[in-house]
Amino acid sequence: MENRSIDLSFGLTPPIIYVRFQPKAPSMKAGKPVQPKDTPVLNYDEQKEASNLILPKSPALSSFHWHHWHFEVQQQPAHDTGDHRHQMHIVTMVTSGTAINQSIDGQRQSNLVGQNNAFILPAGALHRCDWQQDIEFMFVGIDPHVFVQVGQELVNPDRIELIPHFATLQDPLIQGILLTLKQELITPGINTNLFVARLKTTLVEHLLRSYGVQKVQIATYADGLPRHKLNQILDYIEAHLDCDLELEELAQQIGMSQFYFSRLFKQSLHITPHQYVIQRRVERAKQLLQKSELNLAEIALECGFANQGHLNRHFKRLTGATPKEMARMYKTSKTV
Repeated sequence: MENRSIDLSFGLTPPIIYVRFQPKAPSMKAGKPVQPKDTPVLNYDEQKEASNLILPKSPALSSFHWHHWHFEVQQQPAHDTGDHRHQMHIVTMVTSGTAINQSIDGQRQSNLVGQNNAFILPAGALHRCDWQQDIEFMFVGIDPHVFVQVGQELVNPDRIELIPHFATLQDPLIQGILLTLKQELITPGINTNLFVARLKTTLVEHLLRSYGVQKVQIATYADGLPRHKLNQILDYIEAHLDCDLELEELAQQIGMSQFYFSRLFKQSLHITPHQYVIQRRVERAKQLLQKSELNLAEIALECGFANQGHLNRHFKRLTGATPKEMARMYKTSKTV
């Protein structure tokens, strides 16, 4: 796994302070919620700077190009957001301790929020938040349809609903994933799509299990992928190592959801799809070092690495030597 990765097995059952309540139902008209005209609804897939509707400053980092989910890092002065709603499920982590007043669907709470405390807002919940000093936070928004895609094989899709939580959660897995997403925005690589998709699936699975109205048990799989499907996907990966492969793309090749594909692939090979792709790219680089006249920058691109630096980092991590050192060894062995 890359150095930028996190251990996605830790913290799945963290000590959690739950604040459970039944949100107030919005007023209805013709079977649809009635939205106050002055209440902004933030749509991160369509509005490039949707958070500017409720915050005075633009985000320090933003992932507008990620479809069906969104990530931002914010640094804001004292402010009152006013009432608003999100079209996505929102998980926010406050990275600077401060006092926060919150209202979620009419329920109010004031908390002295510690560093890396998190809160959860279900899509459509009426939310308001204010603070009296500078604050830093990051949040991820996930389209409810992603929860249906992941959860439909785990729970009745009609009952996929998150429980709202105020900013009192200390959840190591949420912390790890959000901090990793921040790092991924700062230094993206050729494997960003595959890596980020894995984080998304892991986070959604965790939210369904720990914060869903209907709790789910994640099944284990003893047999992995059928041999013919495994061979099919391995051949596809081998033929597209120079591309920025996506988890959804791989799962579609054998007609599976991303969720099941990821789990069955790991059960089969004991590594994630992302780890496997990195290993195969390094193996191809070794072959090219031995047999081709390409320079290191050309080999990096031929093998699907973003640049020579990415090739060097992964190559040394997996082989113990740099590409240049390996090339020198190959030349020495030929002259002996």
